[in-house]
This record gives sequence, structure tokens and C-alpha cells, in this order.
Amino acid sequence: MPAGSHGNGFVPWAFRCINWTVSRVHRLVSTDRIFFVTVNLHRALAPLGAGEFRLVAAAMNESRRRMGFLLCGYVLMPDHWHALISTDYPLTISRVIQNIKWISARSLNGGRRASGPVWQHQFWDRFVRHEKEFAARFDYMHLNPVKKGLVSKPEQWRWSSYNNFALEKVTVRRCPLRVDYVRLSESYRG
Repeated sequence: MPAGSHGNGFVPWAFRCINWTVSRVHRLVSTDRIFFVTVNLHRALAPLGAGEFRLVAAAMNESRRRMGFLLCGYVLMPDHWHALISTDYPLTISRVIQNIKWISARSLNGGRRASGPVWQHQFWDRFVRHEKEFAARFDYMHLNPVKKGLVSKPEQWRWSSYNNFALEKVTVRRCPLRVDYVRLSESYRG
């Protein structure tokens, strides 16, 4: 009987993980809402370097210019990014994320002299249901660099929308990516 078996020939450490193909996520085709999204860097790639954050920010800005969505907030992290994005019919969140990923992948691959996928195929989204959730998503994004130990205060992380809401106009002008200011009414229901 092999060491570690259970008397029936079953050896738990001898199993290999089988890489099954997972079906594609089917998203609701919804629009006219604010979405909280998460996009992760491809697992095989090194984290984004200091000079690469500006390329992702530029891609977001270029995509926003081309497609006309609202960027309400964001945070760029070494291995992922979050954003609050509002789309109007007929534009979908899937199309927006596809465009941002495409533009940023071209720039990042060019800088790295590489090719292939930069972002994981899937992304995660949730539409914001009410004003309280909208505020909670901002807090989550802006505190992300602090929780990951990148900075001690949210205003120290250059690659988030936190400083877009500063009282000093000079601080807002220094933001690498300006946001669209949206105020949700208490009656908003996503």
C-alpha cells in the first residue's frame, strides 16, 4: 500500500489539477447605470511599474473620449484596477472595458516590447444600486492602496481619483486623470 494512501489506493497528493475550460460569463445587457468594475492583470505578467500607470490612465481617458462614458472614480494598482463607470444606451459596460483593455494592452506591450494578453479575459462588474453603495465603492477604491501597504494615506497614491475631490484646486489640477462628477439623488436605484 503506498505511503499516504487510505487503504484503497487513493493517494490525495498524487492528483493533478485539470485545467477545465470555463464557459464565458454571460452578462446582462444593461446600460444607463453606474458600474463598479475590477480588471486584473494577466497572472503571467510582472506587476505594473511606476511608469506604466500613466499608460493605463491615458488608455482610460482615450477610451472615454472615443466612447462617451462617464468615469466617476478609479484606482490603478500594480496588479489590477477598479473604476466606477456610467454608460448610456446603447453603450454597454462590456464594450467600454474591452476598449480600455485593448488600448492599454497595446501601450503596455509596446513599452515592454512584448505581445499577448495583458489583462485577464474576464472582468468583474456590479451595478451600483443606491447612493450608499456608491459612496462605499469610492471608499473601497480609495483605501485600496492603503490596505495594500503602498501608501499610508489615500491622498498619497497618485493613481486614484481621491485627489479629484480635494478642496484645493491646485491639487485637483495635478491629478493625472480627471473624473466626471456625478451626484446620485437619494431616489437613485440602479
